Amino acid sequence: MTRSNWVFVEGQRRHSQDGSNLVFLMKGIGKGIRPVKAVDIGCGDGIIAYDMLKYKKATSVFALDISKEAIVAAGENLQGFVEAGTVAIERVDARRVFGRRQWSGKFDLAVINPPFFSEGSGIESQRGLDNLARRDKRLPLRVWARGASKLLRSGGELYCVFPTERLAELVAALKLFKLEPKSLWWASHDRRKRRFFLRAVKDGKCGLRVETDFAIPAKGHHQE
Repeated sequence: MTRSNWVFVEGQRRHSQDGSNLVFLMKGIGKGIRPVKAVDIGCGDGIIAYDMLKYKKATSVFALDISKEAIVAAGENLQGFVEAGTVAIERVDARRVFGRRQWSGKFDLAVINPPFFSEGSGIESQRGLDNLARRDKRLPLRVWARGASKLLRSGGELYCVFPTERLAELVAALKLFKLEPKSLWWASHDRRKRRFFLRAVKDGKCGLRVETDFAIPAKGHHQE
């Protein structure tokens, strides 16, 4: 599967830059001496998992989503990686995964492009799947922050994107569950700085580096 014949969920025709930006900001696996096990919480059609493996940000990915439609699309898009044994896909409520003892502390990397909006904020979508993905009624901030912390080993990294208006709320929730914010970026194309990208480290030391602008290269990293 390539970007040219990508299987989208119904009603979607393209991806936002958020997922590509997250992957671009991740550290690479280097020479691959040490395996990097990643979990993609709310994987959608699998685009972030696909990019993490293609661009060598992880050596294996557990991709999960509650939506049947999303998981069917992800299965098509990630088929080659599934056959190679580098991706596992499961339709499951993330909260159930957070509660599984066998996954506790097993991941080096967690990524989530989470529900942005609390109830009563943001723009309502006509599609139920969009509202499920955009609103945090089903997966509130503190629930996924606590869950990501449980899944990560000490020193493991979380990458996420979130609206700037909720920056303080996110930082407080992450620190509550021992996820120390270490890097924060705003994208150069987002002139109004409406959302930011953040890297946090489980059990990390205090110290946050802020970068006001970054840009995805015009050629190379995410171009087919």
